[in-house]
Amino acid sequence: MISTKTINDQRRSLQSLTLFLLSICLLSFALVACGSNEPTPVIQNDDDDTVDVVNPSEIDVSKIYIPEELKSNDFYKSSSKWYYGRSKQSAHFIVFWDAKYANHADSPSSDKVPEKYRVDIDDLLAKAEAFYTLNVTELKFAETGSGKSKLDKYKMMIFLFYQDEWLAVGAGYDNMIGALWVNPGTCKPVGSVIGHEIGHSFQYQVFCDLGTSGFRYGFGGNGGNTFWEQTAQWQAFQSYPAEMFSDFGFNEYANNYFRHICHENHRYGSYFIHEYWAKKHGRDIISKIWRQAKEPEDPMQAYMRITGINVEQFNDEIYDAAAKFATWDLDALRQNGAERIGALTTKFTSLQDGSYIIAYDRCPGTTGYNVVRLNVPSAGTVVSTQLTGKVNTEGFNTVDTPSRAGWRFGYVALLQNGTRVYSNMQKGTQGTATFTVPEGCDKLWLIVTGAPTTYAAHPWDDKIDNDDQWPYAVKFSNTNLFGNVSFDGTEIPKDESFVFDVKFPFSSSVYFGKSVSLGDQLTTLAKAFVLQPSEITSNIGGTIKFYGVESNGTLNPNNTATGDGHWFGADGNIVAWGNTAKVYSEFNRQNTSFSIGQFPKQCASGDKFTIKQALVYEHAPGKTVQATFTFNITIE
Repeated sequence: MISTKTINDQRRSLQSLTLFLLSICLLSFALVACGSNEPTPVIQNDDDDTVDVVNPSEIDVSKIYIPEELKSNDFYKSSSKWYYGRSKQSAHFIVFWDAKYANHADSPSSDKVPEKYRVDIDDLLAKAEAFYTLNVTELKFAETGSGKSKLDKYKMMIFLFYQDEWLAVGAGYDNMIGALWVNPGTCKPVGSVIGHEIGHSFQYQVFCDLGTSGFRYGFGGNGGNTFWEQTAQWQAFQSYPAEMFSDFGFNEYANNYFRHICHENHRYGSYFIHEYWAKKHGRDIISKIWRQAKEPEDPMQAYMRITGINVEQFNDEIYDAAAKFATWDLDALRQNGAERIGALTTKFTSLQDGSYIIAYDRCPGTTGYNVVRLNVPSAGTVVSTQLTGKVNTEGFNTVDTPSRAGWRFGYVALLQNGTRVYSNMQKGTQGTATFTVPEGCDKLWLIVTGAPTTYAAHPWDDKIDNDDQWPYAVKFSNTNLFGNVSFDGTEIPKDESFVFDVKFPFSSSVYFGKSVSLGDQLTTLAKAFVLQPSEITSNIGGTIKFYGVESNGTLNPNNTATGDGHWFGADGNIVAWGNTAKVYSEFNRQNTSFSIGQFPKQCASGDKFTIKQALVYEHAPGKTVQATFTFNITIE
């Protein structure tokens, strides 16, 4: 029996690019899959007056496994759903294509096939072989060539359906061999989607080969298991590393990074711990976890046992990883993540004594963390942060054993020359961390992690009100939360304008172009509205409204992209996603930044666009001020 959970990302749904992906959660089963809630494709024979028959002597099927549910499908007859005459093999794969393709041509690659159903079979097999080599040779999910893997005996299977509905399912058959089921849209072009699904096929293969390992169980007493999706994303992005920061999963992660690493809310985005572990132990550490985990271990518990560390050392590593993730300071992330520095945000509530307590919806869970941006004082200044644990404080989730509570905290500075400077790490339930601001400091963060003295796996239950939470309060000396300013009560709200010149390369497949942060201009916005940045964030949707601005200056309240976002046409007017859309801008309320991008294939190198959005603040009944954001976009 299969229990499934699905995700549907809004923008990809609109663009017919949504991945309907399953997270695997089961105790015993014949198939593990990633896709919609529909069952595995059922084979049905088509009746036809003309039936072609393949001579068994003309095709090598010695490495083709016939699944139990396909025993009634005659692979030698063209009247069958799946037919050797509609297949092609490579060294490690066989791909079958739907009988409906025969209405047009012998192959899905033919120009006679309607474009939306056309698939370059040679490219599909070539990419599949590249993913195979990656997962076997480099990531080591299977041990081939020595009789220890069923991959030595059988080829993986790909089934291409002739349909519009998105289908991207990676799993396998009968605990024997990995397989995947796809529709043409997943192969246009063949890329990370297929890499993700083949990743699932190799995850499935772990149990096929070993009979014990492979995470065929849920964590924390529940059936849910997020590590299938987390790892499949990571496997795919080993071939497409830039997509770690442009895929929809990144925004999912940025909005949930403070939760447990294996939290269901960011199962498609929580793949950065994989890179930290790979840097520390080699990329095959991930397959070691998959191949050596013992039920009921979750990945964290398996990792601790395999690497020989205890919970205290594990918590130290989680802090180290969090400090690196503040600026994506790992070799595999540094370049592609440069535009995403600042995407991880926090929220605090001010207390009467001048301290701040972390907000409920940014409170770190076990293995979760906060990246807290601070104002940068002059070089040589000693800043300090007094942290006090607030476990089981009213307004936060109740932890059954509060004596488990613990935190790690310290600083990260990013210098103007790109160098990172890390402070010493502090630990405990309360304490003070100090740091001398280095010369050339451009940005400064406080890092805080939830670090209980005993570890508990996170169960997937689609609830957040029973998650372990580790709230805390902080009080600063010689610094403050980034953008916070002092007011004397005489200030009057006023209009303000911000102009950004944005450049990014043309792409035929990638939407995201560049992230634009207000940066130091956040203080300018705060002064214009006479509000602290946290007050601006909390009032958006209330006294502060977000608008798109038409080319004639008219305010448009209707979002046409994801969240607070708009698609724009060539003339700078707001349009819906579709044929007239050129570029988009999506506003992130939490970190006051904008994600700017293009409609693939509908722009060209050298194109230039000017688009505008605005925040309008009603500071008194009937009295408003406006902050206008203008983006001059150049497609390179």
